[in-house]
Amino acid sequence: MLPDNNIDQAKAPEIHECIATLRTKLKDFTQKHPDFNALDVRRRYYELIPELAPLFIYRNSPFYYEAGINGGWYVNKPGWTPRELTLKFMSEKVPQEEQKVFSVRSKQNYILCCGFFTDEVHHIPPFQNIFAHGFKYFHDKALAELPNCKTDDERAFLETAAVGLEAVHKLQLKFANMADKILAKESLTPQQTEFMRMISVSARRCPWEPPKTFYEALNTLWFMREILGLVDGLAMFALGRVDAYLIDFYNADIAAGRLTKEAAYDLICRFLTIADCHYDGMTTVETYSAHELEIPITLGGCDKNGVPVFNDITRMVLKAHQELDIIFPKLHCRFDENSPHEYLATIARMVCDTHCVFALFNDSHNIPALQETGIPLDWARTYIGTGCWDGYVDSITDVDTANYISVARALEAAIYQDDALMKDARVSFRPLDDCPDFDTLLNQFYDDFIAFLRDQLRIYTEYGRLTPLSNPHPAYSACINSCIENRKDVTAGGCDQKPRIITLAFTANVVDSLCAIKTLCFERHVCTVRELLDAVRHNWEGAEHLRAQVLRCPYWGDDTELPNRLMSFIYDSVHRDICDLTNDRGGPYLIAAWIYREYRFWGEKMRALPDGRRNGDYLAQGLVPSEFRNRSAITTALNAIGSLHHENIFASNCNMSFDKNSVTPEALESVFRTFAKKNIHLLQPNCFSREDLLDAQVHPERHLNLIIKICGFSARFVSLNAAWQKEVLQRHQYK
Repeated sequence: MLPDNNIDQAKAPEIHECIATLRTKLKDFTQKHPDFNALDVRRRYYELIPELAPLFIYRNSPFYYEAGINGGWYVNKPGWTPRELTLKFMSEKVPQEEQKVFSVRSKQNYILCCGFFTDEVHHIPPFQNIFAHGFKYFHDKALAELPNCKTDDERAFLETAAVGLEAVHKLQLKFANMADKILAKESLTPQQTEFMRMISVSARRCPWEPPKTFYEALNTLWFMREILGLVDGLAMFALGRVDAYLIDFYNADIAAGRLTKEAAYDLICRFLTIADCHYDGMTTVETYSAHELEIPITLGGCDKNGVPVFNDITRMVLKAHQELDIIFPKLHCRFDENSPHEYLATIARMVCDTHCVFALFNDSHNIPALQETGIPLDWARTYIGTGCWDGYVDSITDVDTANYISVARALEAAIYQDDALMKDARVSFRPLDDCPDFDTLLNQFYDDFIAFLRDQLRIYTEYGRLTPLSNPHPAYSACINSCIENRKDVTAGGCDQKPRIITLAFTANVVDSLCAIKTLCFERHVCTVRELLDAVRHNWEGAEHLRAQVLRCPYWGDDTELPNRLMSFIYDSVHRDICDLTNDRGGPYLIAAWIYREYRFWGEKMRALPDGRRNGDYLAQGLVPSEFRNRSAITTALNAIGSLHHENIFASNCNMSFDKNSVTPEALESVFRTFAKKNIHLLQPNCFSREDLLDAQVHPERHLNLIIKICGFSARFVSLNAAWQKEVLQRHQYK
């Protein structure tokens, strides 16, 4: 497999040839049928893709899945071609003013949405449904529902979905035929011959029919991510729960003598290395998308009945991941305060060995949070880790998740009062300088912010409803519960659970700024609000004495009353003030507190704030304290974060670094259990010594396996460019 150094490009020339041919044929189709719609184009694509898709089989792998697209990130994949032709249907119906506002708010870093009014890139393969039934079941079910259609649109959706699922089947059979040709024409080793025979036999039935063996089940995970992503142009950001899904297949194969533990481990190793082979891990991390493949695998947690999941497969995956020295797939590990000691101890040891590739999902928070959205308990217990840190239930929902709103950018606008910029972004943040008391200042800023937020959500709702006109996913939708019965695509609200996640970003910087204003201006009367903000507007030049006092003020993470109260105020108030809104698919808007690389890239473009930040300093990650303010011990920080009403925060992340010289695996396991008890959502642990990092800058060859969790992704420290290495070195380490 050729690694893709740039995840937005494919190296195989066959893929580019496929895309060019598809574009030509689809454009010809639209010219011959000028009254075409998005489903018409998608259906024609479904008919073409089995013939044109450049599938690949690797002689030293028994898995059949590869279409050369990285079913996650490759944005110019064949499946996106129909979207290019039909996006105009959506854009024609959105007023130019609204398109301009959306664009300006994005450029001014108020918002981020991974798509055109909706998140187009975070999707979950319907693992549980295909494991239970296979694709054929949903194909036949869609056809059986046709007599119940009441409109032409309903009929078009079901008929197109059936054609899409037939395309999945044809691609599956294409792998079997390819394996037969390799067996007939090539000189293979005995092992390669066995692998090709496995593909030849299995690909004739699975996953059109559900998997029957451990090998088929493993392959189904990759097949669904890659091939279903190819067919519907989806970025599929998950590999599912390998230990929960596959343990019954594993036990049955072992009992029947079809499999040994050694053979199972070999398959798991080959399965895992597929993810890491998608790119060259030593390529320098510089750009926004570098080193992000969005290939997570989920371990641990519990089954539908609440029984803990920790078994031979869990052990094998953890062992193989470290022995193979790989970064992808990301390890998304579910846990709670009662998780098995061996499980958490293994994770803690790996982290202390600087194999920092984990996102730890707290079941104690996540399962009740999912239930609050209407998901039944038995289904909520089956959730998987997706993307960077999302936790959702496959087969019953398609969640719109990557929607960032910068609260810090709103505060910046209120401080700097650039009328032209605010007019272009259609926002209004009144000046804070002359507020007579802190409550007035706080309420004024919040009222302006919530007005902006509600307007942004109105835009998402109103124009997100147009998504089915440009980017429907009929084959995928047919495999999601209720879409066939409702005869609607997921983009049209076909599934029953359809939340949209809104991230409030950089709230720690806002809370720290508010703490400084209240403490220095209204309690100690060190200066007026105007004097403090003037110092901020001059980037603290000539006001170092004032900045020094700011840095001694209460801050988020010190577990004192003021910052805890202010942080609760923000999340509780926003939760209250958007609960009446309905998103574009008919579901609720939910609040999250996570952030990706924006904490650096948006921070570099943001001016100074009253928290002591200077122009261009990094912003805070997720729910953790600002790195340049944090002086707290781990228990203090966890107590502060745990003080929030987490039932009002659907999800969050905490990226925390520990000092390798003073933290043991036993201590880290205790931190994990304490984290769970505090009802916090997700922990991304790092463990390193500053001395090792500095030595790695001088002698990178000595530290090739030193892996750092940057934010939603991990990378080898020696692959980071100078700016990223500097950021890691500046992180607060808990001891």
